[in-house]
Amino acid sequence: MSQCCSDKAVETMKDPVCGMAVNPDKAAAKAGFANQDFYFCSQGCAAKFREHPEKYLTGEKPQAAAAPASDADYACPRHPEVRQKGPGSSPSCGMALESETLPASHGQTEYTCPMHPEMVRSEPGNCPICGMALRLRNVKL
Repeated sequence: MSQCCSDKAVETMKDPVCGMAVNPDKAAAKAGFANQDFYFCSQGCAAKFREHPEKYLTGEKPQAAAAPASDADYACPRHPEVRQKGPGSSPSCGMALESETLPASHGQTEYTCPMHPEMVRSEPGNCPICGMALRLRNVKL
């Protein structure tokens, strides 16, 4: 539980994908699995969970995907100003840092907002809705 500016306590749930505390009333998404409801900070986390829910319910700490090189640049998807060489966790929110290096593929490159997946651009930039940095996404042809 966390407390804000009032005497009323706000109960939060842990996003099973990234580990962030999420207020169920303000969650970006909700999914049910094994007769239990789970709440998410973003549609992206919800999509990852729906694809492989068992992966996120084992109790293991979320980890960033492996990068082609250990000296690759990593950034927090929620706080784009948080950057470092190599994988790790964001000191701001605890989310796993994601590689900014696009793996080689035979697909089309797009950039999308982690909080607004409907925002898709062909070039990097910021989301026009929330201002977050757009993330790389490969689209298989």
